Amino acid sequence: MQQVTPRLRRRDMRAIETTFNRAAVRAACATLASIALMFAAAAAAASGADIARKCDQCHGDNGHSKTEDIPSIGGFSEFGIVDLLDSYRNGNRQARAVALPDGTETDMQEIAQSLSEDDTMAAAEHYAAQTWQPHEQTFDAALARRGAAIHDIKCDKCHSEGGGVKDDDLAIMSGQWRQYLEMEIQDFDAGTRKMAPKMQDKYKTLSADDKKAIVEMYISAGRR
Repeated sequence: MQQVTPRLRRRDMRAIETTFNRAAVRAACATLASIALMFAAAAAAASGADIARKCDQCHGDNGHSKTEDIPSIGGFSEFGIVDLLDSYRNGNRQARAVALPDGTETDMQEIAQSLSEDDTMAAAEHYAAQTWQPHEQTFDAALARRGAAIHDIKCDKCHSEGGGVKDDDLAIMSGQWRQYLEMEIQDFDAGTRKMAPKMQDKYKTLSADDKKAIVEMYISAGRR
């Protein structure tokens, strides 16, 4: 007996076509969304790199400073960078004037205030993606060891492992330039650099020799 295949009615055919069309549209939309996200991510990365190129005029390529009175920032955490820029922007941290390659002068407060929130985040993401590179400098090993002992008691709760941990969300000081660190100590002593109350309480207990020893420990970058 011959088997008869039932014919599909027109409305059934239209229903099948509609189902296939909807599936195709969904697939196309998903593909376009993925492409858009890829382009958005690439644009954000390019934006961060572009902003950083301006910062690198002072802070060195990818935030690795070649100038001894300007800190390296490449390898800081995102929060650490954002917090530093915010502290300059709102005046909680005094900014020093710096000369740009074109002969003009600016300072970190002026720069921070010129950056939008998106620019700030893009720059922070860029620098956080870099690897911290300590500066190799000569140091007094015995004094650095004394500084480490003081640091363990007075400073390590916030600036852990000798001030070299990115996830502390603070400036990395292990391996920073000696001149920059000494300038920061001078500003703290003069009262021109503000401190958090808990840091101020500890700082007041340090002698001048204690501070020198801690600086020596920082520039040793753990090579003591």
